[in-house]
Amino acid sequence: MSGWKSLLRGDATEWLLEESDPSVRYFALRWLFDQPEKSAEVAQARQAIARSAPVQKIIESQRPAGYWGSDRRPHEGTRGQMMLLLWLGAPVNEQIRKAIDYRLGGCLLPGGAYGVKWKERTFLAPCHGAEMLTLMLRYGYAGDPRTRKLLGWLLSIQEPDGVVPCVSKRNHFPCMWATADMLRAFRDLPPRWETARVKQARERAIELFLDSNLCRYHKKKVDPRWLRFGFPLAFTSDVLDVLESVAPYVSPTDERIQEPLEMILGKQDRQGRWACEKHPQGASGGKWIERYVALEEIGAPSKWVTLQALRTLKLLHAAAP
Repeated sequence: MSGWKSLLRGDATEWLLEESDPSVRYFALRWLFDQPEKSAEVAQARQAIARSAPVQKIIESQRPAGYWGSDRRPHEGTRGQMMLLLWLGAPVNEQIRKAIDYRLGGCLLPGGAYGVKWKERTFLAPCHGAEMLTLMLRYGYAGDPRTRKLLGWLLSIQEPDGVVPCVSKRNHFPCMWATADMLRAFRDLPPRWETARVKQARERAIELFLDSNLCRYHKKKVDPRWLRFGFPLAFTSDVLDVLESVAPYVSPTDERIQEPLEMILGKQDRQGRWACEKHPQGASGGKWIERYVALEEIGAPSKWVTLQALRTLKLLHAAAP
């Protein structure tokens, strides 16, 4: 194997292209094989995603107003299912637009901030705001003025050193997860949105992560969740996710990524696959996801983590001078 695959112990790309998992197949075709959205294989995979049992279950269980379950609050009633649809690669439809509008109507404040209502209070949540920005960009809301407002708010709260703080807390503590979420959202920004302000915000966040071993931020002890890989991540992150965001803008020989890169490469098995090491965080973990799709087994080879690892290596190789 040559090029970006030279760092692999085996070639798992054919495994990712299996038609039994149209979501992984779709993203592998787009990210690893650079097939255009309109190609026949990509179009077929997208159609298979729309017809798949998980996507159909999610869509069919949506309430007429646009939310899911019994909690009508726009954040709690839409966040999980919308992110699951995004993760699966579900194509946009009327139900997804209804859910996005329902959530925006209840969570996007007049100035563009993202607010979560809890016990008569509204908490500003940059992590979920960045998550919402990704949804809006991916599902055709780039021309909606609310998208610009949300982006503007995220840019306005970034600290000079690049970190995004949790602004609802009294001490506005720095949140590396929210910073990673913002970088993840920046991946979907249209080229025309690449203003000097956006570029500066991205550069500051990238330098922050590079100078923090991708996860430390002045901490001697690293939260172990940063070092375990899994999918979906929801509003959290890990070293692999951060390196994927940073990869297009850093040389693969940069000394600051060598330790985390070595750690990532060391996790692959003899077939060039990576294992699932964690399930989504939260009060109920990923248990609710299993209503729609089975979570990957902890310790078993993961198509999703392998896909992300291969994409990261490919991006790093492309950034090489």
